[in-house]
Amino acid sequence: MLLSKLYIRTFGCQMNEYDSNKMSDVLKHSHGLALTDDA
Repeated sequence: MLLSKLYIRTFGCQMNEYDSNKMSDVLKHSHGLALTDDA
């Protein structure tokens, strides 16, 4: 089975970092995605 990966590139302030982290947590748990460091 091929594992789907998730890449989120964040620009801006610390609140953008927070939002990106929350969004990635939700997507990882709801869709079984793995976070990756490159696109």
